[in-house]
Amino acid sequence: MKPKTKVTLGVLTFVTAAAFTPIYDIFIKDKIDSVKVVVVKPGADIEKSERLTENMFLIERRDKKDLIDEVLYPDDLPSIIGYDASQLIVSNSIVSKKMIDFDNLVPDASEGEAIRPIMSEMIYAQPGSLRRKDRIDIYLVDEAFVKESNNTNVDGVREPEADASILKKPLLENVTVVYAKDSSNREVTNEVGEGTAKSSESERLNATGTISDLEVILNEEDFQKLMKEIIENKNKLYITYN
Repeated sequence: MKPKTKVTLGVLTFVTAAAFTPIYDIFIKDKIDSVKVVVVKPGADIEKSERLTENMFLIERRDKKDLIDEVLYPDDLPSIIGYDASQLIVSNSIVSKKMIDFDNLVPDASEGEAIRPIMSEMIYAQPGSLRRKDRIDIYLVDEAFVKESNNTNVDGVREPEADASILKKPLLENVTVVYAKDSSNREVTNEVGEGTAKSSESERLNATGTISDLEVILNEEDFQKLMKEIIENKNKLYITYN
């Protein structure tokens, strides 16, 4: 190759590299090091339990090094609309699936909902495999039957006989369990894996403890109905899976 040609190629290479560098920095590097994600619109926080709507969010590019666990990408946005925020989500922040109450475990204050305790002394019988996020039906067992019943199971928990006159119709249906706790106020989970409604029955049998108390979501009307049966009518609660 002639010296003149080498010089010309060298100059062209230098000029091309010099021209490409700002193009790379401005247009290409940003796309390589960043990704589009769902963020909260600037200027407005999303409060805990607030219902999510599409106009609360934007799609923006953020540095990959700034991404958080279970980050929401643009295709994920429709899947969160209509659910509630499980925590405060601040303005201009990246949104994670962990911030969304997919399981309806956050009470809706506008409906009078709150987390209400069901203590062990209120309960006649319940499945030992109940876990957080389960849905339950609550039946009543009257005081006379409780006094007459001498049946016990292997755990020492009395169980009513399969009598249609006892379990006629649930007092409350489809109640969400927020926590299932043992007598030390610790959550009962599966020894292997998550203690959720998606767990297999075999996993549920290996519990970290024996369930004593429950915490459930009830509105004021249902809570008063429940307490009336327990306090005034002296009934006990028989709890089953929904």
